[in-house]
Amino acid sequence: MHSNIKSGPTIQDIAASAGVSKSTVSLVLQESPRIKAETAEKVRVAARALGYVYNRGAAALRGRRSTTIGMVINDLTNPFFVELLVAIERVLAQAGYTTLMAHTAESLETQTRVLRSMREQNVAGLIMSPALGTPDSLPGEIQAWGIPLVLVMRPMGPDVDTVGVDNNYGFSLATEHLIEQGHTRIAFVGNRTGYTVANERRAGYVAAMAKHALPVSDDWLVDAELTPNGGRNALRAIWEMKPRPTAVVCYNDQVAVGVLHELDRMGKRAGKALAVVGCDNVVAAEHTNPPLTTLSAGADRLGTIASETLLARLDETPENEEPTVQYFAVPDLVVRESSVGAARHDHAKAGIKAGEKTESIVKGR
Repeated sequence: MHSNIKSGPTIQDIAASAGVSKSTVSLVLQESPRIKAETAEKVRVAARALGYVYNRGAAALRGRRSTTIGMVINDLTNPFFVELLVAIERVLAQAGYTTLMAHTAESLETQTRVLRSMREQNVAGLIMSPALGTPDSLPGEIQAWGIPLVLVMRPMGPDVDTVGVDNNYGFSLATEHLIEQGHTRIAFVGNRTGYTVANERRAGYVAAMAKHALPVSDDWLVDAELTPNGGRNALRAIWEMKPRPTAVVCYNDQVAVGVLHELDRMGKRAGKALAVVGCDNVVAAEHTNPPLTTLSAGADRLGTIASETLLARLDETPENEEPTVQYFAVPDLVVRESSVGAARHDHAKAGIKAGEKTESIVKGR
């Protein structure tokens, strides 16, 4: 069910027509004395012209100050999102808020239902990683409810607060690392069609290959489920290719773990038989066999910034309304054995003092 929640003109539409902020429109509709008479009249004229019907009963319910924040997450089977949620919940709890969490499992029907439920329960704000195929109109509709919204990891345009990762740069960095190791046949695993984040990550990989005048075979852009099982299936397909890639950059650590497991099942070792790079640097990445080279933007840092962005929105008034936040963290590459091999990795670690972490970090820009 591809349900679109939007119906009729919204507060955002009125704000655009009257040339004022959404907060100002909301205050005018609530007959707040804080807004100048001439501004209030301009808003009312715009609302009438657009045929906007104000639901005073619903507005009264929304007006009660809530201490609950809604969190809507697309994939809790991915440890990265669990780590992100832990950070979000910690910061919100310190600020006196409780969290109401929902897992959509990429279902638009589930997402529609939980968002309606959270609206009815009068959440003070929402932090959301939208399901695949979410209509472009949804962020504006949620904002028109008078509920501040922060998107995490999956951008949906410049008009909504967003905290994510510079995917293009990160995957260029990962691919450059493999090229520096001498690889010229590098595959990209996780080429999901019509998926913005996958497009950004593929673009970074392709740009790095083009920079070094390295060809990219269509076969090397491997469509795979973004799960360990997807990684296993992708590795089987890669192993049959002629000529076979000698390295892979994976959409995320879940996919990379599947690649590592399938290599191990075949009696091969990552870093020797095939160089493997993941993305997300989940806690388990350091403990795979061999330890996984991966991009790290810091789930804890991203969750903290998302929470602080929402808390700032909850505290602002029309007079101090800040511009839209678009924060995309620049990832670092954490180099471990899966991409450089045991011997070369040990050589790279030469000179590291006892007790230091046995990994190297390639800093983002």
